[in-house]
Amino acid sequence: MTAITTQTRWVTLSNGFDVALLHGIPTRLSNNGLDIPADDAQLVEEVSKLTELSVVIKGWEESEEAGEKEAVLCVDALQFEEVLRRLALASAALFVDRYHEPIERDSVDWDNAEYARDFNHAVACCCLDAGDMNREDYVKVYVEQMHAETRRLLDSGESPMVEAEDD
Repeated sequence: MTAITTQTRWVTLSNGFDVALLHGIPTRLSNNGLDIPADDAQLVEEVSKLTELSVVIKGWEESEEAGEKEAVLCVDALQFEEVLRRLALASAALFVDRYHEPIERDSVDWDNAEYARDFNHAVACCCLDAGDMNREDYVKVYVEQMHAETRRLLDSGESPMVEAEDD
Protein backbone atom coordinates (compact mmCIF):
# COMPACT_ATOMS: atom_id res chain seq x y z
CA MET A 1 0.00 0.00 0.00
CA THR A 2 3.06 2.26 0.15
CA ALA A 3 2.59 3.44 -3.44
CA ILE A 4 -0.78 4.99 -2.67
CA THR A 5 0.29 6.65 0.56
CA THR A 6 3.36 8.29 -0.98
CA GLN A 7 1.28 10.08 -3.61
CA THR A 8 1.26 13.71 -2.54
CA ARG A 9 0.86 15.60 -5.79
CA TRP A 10 -1.59 16.83 -8.41
CA VAL A 11 -2.84 14.18 -10.86
CA THR A 12 -4.47 15.11 -14.17
CA LEU A 13 -7.85 13.49 -14.85
CA SER A 14 -9.16 12.47 -18.27
CA ASN A 15 -10.97 15.80 -18.89
CA GLY A 16 -7.90 17.91 -18.05
CA PHE A 17 -8.97 18.78 -14.51
CA ASP A 18 -6.51 17.99 -11.68
CA VAL A 19 -7.02 16.30 -8.33
CA ALA A 20 -4.73 17.05 -5.37
CA LEU A 21 -3.64 14.00 -3.41
CA LEU A 22 -2.31 14.02 0.13
CA HIS A 23 -0.79 10.58 0.77
CA GLY A 24 -3.21 9.16 -1.76
CA ILE A 25 -6.19 10.95 -0.21
CA PRO A 26 -8.04 13.29 -2.59
CA THR A 27 -8.38 16.78 -1.14
CA ARG A 28 -9.12 19.25 -3.95
CA LEU A 29 -10.07 19.53 -7.60
CA SER A 30 -8.96 22.19 -10.06
CA ASN A 31 -10.43 22.92 -13.47
CA ASN A 32 -7.00 24.27 -14.54
CA GLY A 33 -8.72 27.28 -16.03
CA LEU A 34 -10.36 25.11 -18.69
CA ASP A 35 -13.54 26.60 -20.04
CA ILE A 36 -15.53 23.37 -20.01
CA PRO A 37 -18.42 22.49 -17.75
CA ALA A 38 -17.61 20.25 -14.80
CA ASP A 39 -19.38 16.91 -14.89
CA ASP A 40 -19.32 16.38 -11.14
CA ALA A 41 -20.57 12.78 -11.34
CA GLN A 42 -17.83 11.85 -13.81
CA LEU A 43 -15.18 13.61 -11.71
CA VAL A 44 -16.31 11.86 -8.53
CA GLU A 45 -16.26 8.50 -10.30
CA GLU A 46 -12.78 9.04 -11.72
CA VAL A 47 -11.34 10.29 -8.41
CA SER A 48 -12.92 7.36 -6.56
CA LYS A 49 -11.48 4.90 -9.06
CA LEU A 50 -8.03 6.51 -8.84
CA THR A 51 -7.88 6.64 -5.04
CA GLU A 52 -10.21 3.82 -3.97
CA LEU A 53 -12.02 6.35 -1.74
CA SER A 54 -15.57 7.64 -2.15
CA VAL A 55 -15.74 11.41 -2.40
CA VAL A 56 -18.19 14.24 -2.83
CA ILE A 57 -17.48 17.67 -4.24
CA LYS A 58 -18.11 20.32 -1.61
CA GLY A 59 -18.43 23.21 -4.05
CA TRP A 60 -16.60 25.10 -6.76
CA GLU A 61 -15.01 28.47 -5.95
CA GLU A 62 -12.80 30.93 -7.79
CA SER A 63 -9.10 30.20 -7.35
CA GLU A 64 -6.20 32.59 -7.04
CA GLU A 65 -5.37 31.96 -10.70
CA ALA A 66 -7.48 33.88 -13.23
CA GLY A 67 -10.20 31.68 -14.72
CA GLU A 68 -9.38 28.74 -12.49
CA LYS A 69 -11.90 27.18 -10.14
CA GLU A 70 -11.19 24.77 -7.31
CA ALA A 71 -13.38 22.54 -5.21
CA VAL A 72 -12.82 20.87 -1.87
CA LEU A 73 -13.27 17.10 -1.94
CA CYS A 74 -14.77 15.31 1.06
CA VAL A 75 -14.00 11.64 1.60
CA ASP A 76 -17.00 9.64 2.80
CA ALA A 77 -17.02 9.68 6.62
CA LEU A 78 -17.53 5.90 6.55
CA GLN A 79 -13.97 5.71 5.22
CA PHE A 80 -12.48 7.77 8.06
CA GLU A 81 -10.52 4.78 9.35
CA GLU A 82 -9.01 4.15 5.90
CA VAL A 83 -7.99 7.80 5.63
CA LEU A 84 -6.39 7.63 9.08
CA ARG A 85 -4.65 4.36 8.13
CA ARG A 86 -3.11 5.95 5.03
CA LEU A 87 -1.86 8.83 7.12
CA ALA A 88 -0.38 6.37 9.65
CA LEU A 89 1.48 4.58 6.85
CA ALA A 90 2.80 7.89 5.54
CA SER A 91 3.96 8.88 9.03
CA ALA A 92 5.73 5.54 9.33
CA ALA A 93 7.49 6.13 6.02
CA LEU A 94 8.57 9.57 7.20
CA PHE A 95 10.00 8.07 10.41
CA VAL A 96 11.96 5.42 8.48
CA ASP A 97 13.22 8.04 6.04
CA ARG A 98 14.48 10.21 8.89
CA TYR A 99 15.80 7.65 11.38
CA HIS A 100 16.36 4.39 9.42
CA GLU A 101 14.95 2.28 12.23
CA PRO A 102 11.55 1.09 13.47
CA ILE A 103 9.54 3.16 15.92
CA GLU A 104 10.17 1.88 19.43
CA ARG A 105 7.24 1.06 21.70
CA ASP A 106 8.18 3.87 24.06
CA SER A 107 8.38 6.55 21.37
CA VAL A 108 5.31 8.23 22.78
CA ASP A 109 6.38 11.72 21.69
CA TRP A 110 6.43 10.66 18.02
CA ASP A 111 3.26 8.62 18.41
CA ASN A 112 1.34 11.43 20.09
CA ALA A 113 2.51 14.17 17.75
CA GLU A 114 1.85 12.18 14.57
CA TYR A 115 -1.50 10.92 15.81
CA ALA A 116 -2.70 14.39 16.76
CA ARG A 117 -1.70 15.80 13.37
CA ASP A 118 -3.00 12.84 11.35
CA PHE A 119 -6.27 12.60 13.27
CA ASN A 120 -6.93 16.28 12.54
CA HIS A 121 -6.01 15.77 8.87
CA ALA A 122 -8.37 12.79 8.63
CA VAL A 123 -11.20 14.82 10.14
CA ALA A 124 -10.52 17.59 7.62
CA CYS A 125 -10.25 15.18 4.67
CA CYS A 126 -13.68 13.80 5.54
CA CYS A 127 -15.08 17.34 6.04
CA LEU A 128 -16.14 16.48 9.57
CA ASP A 129 -16.43 18.77 12.56
CA ALA A 130 -13.80 18.41 15.27
CA GLY A 131 -16.22 16.74 17.69
CA ASP A 132 -17.70 14.27 15.20
CA MET A 133 -15.10 11.58 15.87
CA ASN A 134 -13.83 10.46 19.26
CA ARG A 135 -10.04 10.87 19.17
CA GLU A 136 -9.50 8.07 21.71
CA ASP A 137 -11.36 5.47 19.63
CA TYR A 138 -8.63 5.27 16.97
CA VAL A 139 -5.29 5.91 18.69
CA LYS A 140 -4.41 2.29 19.54
CA VAL A 141 -4.97 0.96 16.03
CA TYR A 142 -3.23 3.98 14.50
CA VAL A 143 -0.08 3.47 16.59
CA GLU A 144 -0.07 -0.28 15.89
CA GLN A 145 -0.37 0.33 12.14
CA MET A 146 2.34 2.99 12.14
CA HIS A 147 4.79 0.84 14.14
CA ALA A 148 4.10 -2.25 12.01
CA GLU A 149 4.65 -0.26 8.82
CA THR A 150 8.09 0.92 9.99
CA ARG A 151 9.09 -2.71 10.58
CA ARG A 152 7.65 -3.77 7.20
CA LEU A 153 9.49 -1.00 5.36
CA LEU A 154 12.80 -1.86 6.99
CA ASP A 155 12.34 -5.62 6.48
CA SER A 156 11.46 -5.15 2.80
CA GLY A 157 14.19 -2.61 2.13
CA GLU A 158 11.66 -0.18 0.68
CA SER A 159 12.59 3.45 0.77
CA PRO A 160 9.48 5.40 -0.22
CA MET A 161 9.86 9.01 -1.23
CA VAL A 162 8.25 11.09 1.48
CA GLU A 163 8.11 14.74 2.32
CA ALA A 164 7.21 16.34 5.59
CA GLU A 165 3.88 18.12 5.40
CA ASP A 166 3.46 21.82 5.87
CA ASP A 167 1.00 22.32 8.70
